[in-house]
Amino acid sequence: MEGHLIDSDILRKAFARVVEGGGEFEILEFRVGKTNDLPSFARLAVRAEAPDALDRILEDLSYLGAAPGQATAGGRAGAVVDNARFAPAEADGILPDEFYSTTNFDTFVRVDGRWEPARDQRMDCALVLREGAPVCVKQGQVRRGEPVALRGPGLRVRPPERSRDYSVFGFMSNDVSAEVNKGIVIAGAAREMRRTREAGEKIVVVAGPAIVHSGGDVPLARLVKGGWVDVMLTGNAFATHDLEKAILKTSLGICQMSGRSVEGGNRHHLWTINAVNRAGGISPAVQSGLVPSGVMYEAVRKGIPFVLAGSIRDDGPLKDVITDTLAAQKAYAEALRGAGMCLMLASALHSIAVGNLLPARVRTVCVDMAESVPVKLSNRGTLQAVGLVTDVGFFLERLESELAAG
Repeated sequence: MEGHLIDSDILRKAFARVVEGGGEFEILEFRVGKTNDLPSFARLAVRAEAPDALDRILEDLSYLGAAPGQATAGGRAGAVVDNARFAPAEADGILPDEFYSTTNFDTFVRVDGRWEPARDQRMDCALVLREGAPVCVKQGQVRRGEPVALRGPGLRVRPPERSRDYSVFGFMSNDVSAEVNKGIVIAGAAREMRRTREAGEKIVVVAGPAIVHSGGDVPLARLVKGGWVDVMLTGNAFATHDLEKAILKTSLGICQMSGRSVEGGNRHHLWTINAVNRAGGISPAVQSGLVPSGVMYEAVRKGIPFVLAGSIRDDGPLKDVITDTLAAQKAYAEALRGAGMCLMLASALHSIAVGNLLPARVRTVCVDMAESVPVKLSNRGTLQAVGLVTDVGFFLERLESELAAG
C-alpha cells in the first residue's frame, strides 16, 4: 500500500478489514512519508485459515488501494503482480458471474504487464476492455463478447486522500450538520472554485427548483454570466420555474415581487412550458425575446451547456428535457467529463444521480434544507465532499459575495 496511509486513515481501515474478516496480518515493511509530498509505504503479510476467507480479505483490501504481490521463497511479498482476468459478456447487458464492480475511486487495471487507468471512472460499473484500455461501462451498455474484468488479481484502486494542505474539503469533509459556521464553509467553497478554474477544470452546478422559490436564481444567474459555471445539470422543474419567473414574474404561481399568491397562478408553469415549446425550446425562446432574464437565459447567452433529465412527475415537459432515462444518464455522464468541482443545490433527485456518476476525486458541495440529502452523498466514501444544511438562496448570495471579493 502506498499513499497518505496514516492521516487518511487508510492503514487503520486495512488492519480492521483483515481482523474483521477472520485473518491476521504482519507488517513486513513500513516507511512514513516525511513531507507533505512524500507518500507512506506499507508491505503486509496477510493470512487466513481458509482460502475463501483470504480471497474475501484481499478483495476488501483492494478497495483500499492495496495491490497483492506474490510471496517469494522466503515468505516475503514480492513485486510480481498478475494481469487482470477477463471473460466475454454472455449477451448484451449480461455479465459473467465473477465480474468486478467499480467504486468511485480511481481504478487501475493490469493489462499486458502495465497498470492502465480506468476511463470514465464512476461507481457500479463493469470494467470493459475497449481498444486495449479499461473503461467503466454501465451493465446495460455492455455488448455481447466484450472482455469484462473479473474479480481477483490485476485490479487496484486509489482511495481519495485527505489533503495535507488547509482546505474546507479537508477539515469539514463528511461532517453534515446545520450547526456549523456556514460563512467559513462558503468561503472555502469559493476558494476551491478559484483553484478549479485556475486548474482548467469544469465547475458543474446541479440545480433544483427551490433555487428559484428562495430567490437564489438571481445570484446564480450572475455566477453563470460571470463565468463561474461551466455545465448545468438539472431537470424540467428548475428550468420551468426559472422560465416562468422570467416571463410571468411568478414561481409556482407566487409573485416573486410581492410574495403573494396570484389568482390563477397554478397554471403559470404550464403556460410557460406551452409558450417555450411553441417557440421551439429554451434557446429559441431566449433568442426570440420571449425569455428576457434568468439562469437559463444567461446559460444560453453564455453558451453554457445544460442537460435536463426527465422524471415521471414532470409536467409538460419542456422540449429540451430528455425523457429517456438511459439517454439522460449518458448525457449527464458526458457533460461531467473534466469536472473538478460540483455544486449540488437543493435537488435530491438529480444530486444523488450525479453523485453516482462522479469519481470520488471531484470536490463536491451539497446544499439542502433536508439533512438526509447531504448525508446520502457523504456516504459515497469520498474525502472531497462537504454537506451544508441551509437555505440555498442564502448560500448562493454569500458565495457570490465571496467570489466577488476575490
